[in-house]
Amino acid sequence: MYSVMTSFSQNGGFMKIHNDFTLYYRVVPSGKRVVYYYAYDEDGKRLYGKSTGEVTLTAARLKCNRLLKEGTLVPKRGYIPTFAEYAVDWWDWEKCEYLKKRRKRSNLTKKYADNSKWIMNKVLLPYFGKMRMDKITQEVVEAFVDSYIQKGYKHNTINCNFSILKTMLIEAEERKVIAHNPIMKMGKLINNRKEIEIITRDEFKKLFVGDWMKVWDNDRIAYTANKLAALTGMRAAEVMGLKGCYVYDEHIYLCMQYDTKYGYRPTKTKDKCNIPLPASMIADLNELKKINGDGFLFSTDGGAKPVSKLTVYLKFHKALMNIGIPKEQIAERKLHLHAWRHFFNTELLKGGLSVKQTQAITRHRSEQMTDRYAHFEPSDFIKAKEVQEALLQPNTTHTTDKPKDSIAERRISVLHFPGIRETDLPERKQA
Repeated sequence: MYSVMTSFSQNGGFMKIHNDFTLYYRVVPSGKRVVYYYAYDEDGKRLYGKSTGEVTLTAARLKCNRLLKEGTLVPKRGYIPTFAEYAVDWWDWEKCEYLKKRRKRSNLTKKYADNSKWIMNKVLLPYFGKMRMDKITQEVVEAFVDSYIQKGYKHNTINCNFSILKTMLIEAEERKVIAHNPIMKMGKLINNRKEIEIITRDEFKKLFVGDWMKVWDNDRIAYTANKLAALTGMRAAEVMGLKGCYVYDEHIYLCMQYDTKYGYRPTKTKDKCNIPLPASMIADLNELKKINGDGFLFSTDGGAKPVSKLTVYLKFHKALMNIGIPKEQIAERKLHLHAWRHFFNTELLKGGLSVKQTQAITRHRSEQMTDRYAHFEPSDFIKAKEVQEALLQPNTTHTTDKPKDSIAERRISVLHFPGIRETDLPERKQA
């Protein structure tokens, strides 16, 4: 950054010296690196960043000095910035004022900030960047949404983009950049995602009950990682972040996660909890613990660093093909590592646990989830273990209990669409 210091403001007996302007580089959506500048008003308040249109500091400094002499460097009072000017520093983990405010009250993650920044740079700025903030109306945003529908984007993706824009406009109103948020009452699109075709119990047994070495090409790490995810509903990053020091005789302690971009850090929900496991699963984990000690269990370098999630993902797909599921069907059913989370949710519900008990065990958060179900009850611990033990038993019959599965599938909707109440579901009929 480059600053030119020639002025000051006096406020309440304190003299604050400010730069006339501060130069800094910013990468615009096209990928070009352009020099922007900050200026300050007569009260010493920093104004929104503006582009100089120049690509070198020298040229930008000369332009700002010229604007300063002309008296046009500082916008007139009441100036309304463009969306691009307003967006400067937004979603930057260190600089964004909104994130600083939110982080005082919420456990935000850097991943959330980075994802939001990507959406702003790649989606919002190309569309709204040159618009003055007060020209972004509900009609303009509706047209933006419609343009993405016409391009064939899923409603869920469009809703994510809309949410980031709405957050920025709410903050703009609070800062008095605009008089009111034009989309405050504008809702999201209906959910049009395809229903999830989860892994079946028979497929689980083919993968994990029997000759696992043949199915998993003798890859103990991929086999154990996927089995752990299937029996716990753990997220992929939580599985990769498990260390040997957190494996106990009857349970594991979950407190951290790991991925290659953000490293070793607290779990998504910041929860810490014990997760019950069958003896055979503990034995599998202890086999890896013999190799990697108290370090990362799913590691090939002695526990110093886990293998990549992609490696486990690809081995999972290979195992699915080894049990007779073709590649095309894997893609159509969207069988990725997160599929184990849906699988375990379903098995818990089919096993007789309530929606709230299942949410507590799988650490699923929603606004409707009450605080008293945020941790395991002793009875939940036992019930979950019974479900795990049943899954690991060899098949004895091939009958299908259709009504029971139907209710379980509907209860999965409760987890993913919290507006549905469990009391809206029919009572399970006794056999």
